[in-house]
Amino acid sequence: MLIKKLAVPFINDKLLQQVEHCYIATAAISQSGFEFLRSRIPLKSKMEIVTGLDAPTSPEVLRRVWRNYHERITLHIYTRNFFHANVYIFDLPFRKAVAFVGSGHLTLEGIKDGEELFYKITDAKEIENLKSWFTGYYEFAEPLSEELIQEYEYLYPTLKQRDIVSRQEKKQFLALTTAGFRWDQIKFKHQYFKKEDFLVLSSSHARATTAEIQAERVRVYNKLLEFHALINDSLHRLKLYENPDPSQLVSSLNPTDHVEGKLRSLWMSYGPGEAELKKNYPTASFKEVMHVQIVLQQKDVGLYLVPGNIHTGKKDREYFKRQMNEVEYRKQFFTLLTNLGPAYWIEVVGDRRVVDTFQNDDILWEFTKTDEWMHYAFLIGRTYSPSDPEISSEQITATIVKELEKLVLLYLHMKNVGDKT
Repeated sequence: MLIKKLAVPFINDKLLQQVEHCYIATAAISQSGFEFLRSRIPLKSKMEIVTGLDAPTSPEVLRRVWRNYHERITLHIYTRNFFHANVYIFDLPFRKAVAFVGSGHLTLEGIKDGEELFYKITDAKEIENLKSWFTGYYEFAEPLSEELIQEYEYLYPTLKQRDIVSRQEKKQFLALTTAGFRWDQIKFKHQYFKKEDFLVLSSSHARATTAEIQAERVRVYNKLLEFHALINDSLHRLKLYENPDPSQLVSSLNPTDHVEGKLRSLWMSYGPGEAELKKNYPTASFKEVMHVQIVLQQKDVGLYLVPGNIHTGKKDREYFKRQMNEVEYRKQFFTLLTNLGPAYWIEVVGDRRVVDTFQNDDILWEFTKTDEWMHYAFLIGRTYSPSDPEISSEQITATIVKELEKLVLLYLHMKNVGDKT
């Protein structure tokens, strides 16, 4: 029997509540996927799991198994080859058993949210063959250990970042090729940013360092400077200030200064003034603290609130994380965030969600808890398509200032004011 969503028999047929022993081989495990399964299986039931580390598996899962479920759950890591199998075998009462072989990892995407396919097996002989197959990999895999977890925790952020970048590149590629987007259908006559401004940031030019491409980048760079001059007085009125180093008002034109050596966006950042920097961030540079960005990208214009960059945003992002433990603070954060409107989203550890999908402040709090300033971006923002009338030559200044007036309320709420830790 073919099954599209493994969660259906798990929940609707109350299968997991009957499990006496389970054997799971999977390419990856997420914390939410692990909890979905573990919380529904009886406490007396045993779980044996074998996984590889080729696809990102949450180190938190490994540590939780090691610390909390040592007697009930055993987990081995297969390291001899690329491991991409997904098999779920369940022993049931009265010597019955059922198995599922398919494409979904032990993640929420794999068992209920993604487009996966499984085949259900109830034949006793076939299930015994699957158990023999499972045992072969399980016994030749490495048992979980403290040393293995520690080393993997060090490696995991790199694996996760690659996965995030890969998904973002795929999303951009699909948006440009299969989502009805066509440059020749956009009328640029009245738009501030023209077709050539976006195309110089295309994937095909991202690594290029030719004189011709560099000249085009300089032209866009100068256009951003011209736009800065249009909004500068309004920014200062909002207590948002440009980088005190004039040479860094716009981001670098050198591809090697960008992620993976690919120049796919140019931006301007605005944050605290020099006096505030010296008072509240005496050891930090401008780019290390909370700021807002106006970003030109391959197919859109973005407006972002950045609560501290990757690797350098410790002060503001840890302050925010501490403050979210206070009920009134997180209620206000929820109100300010959702008041931005449905065009806005929040991104934590590569997971981007529209702000009006959060039903209450506690759900939003759980989402932000996963933030790690050392390894991942934290963004709140929105984008405009190249044809959007709001970023026409006539409207773009008023549009950006209006949106910054909303964003600055969140900026003031989130930023570290006078906290010296």
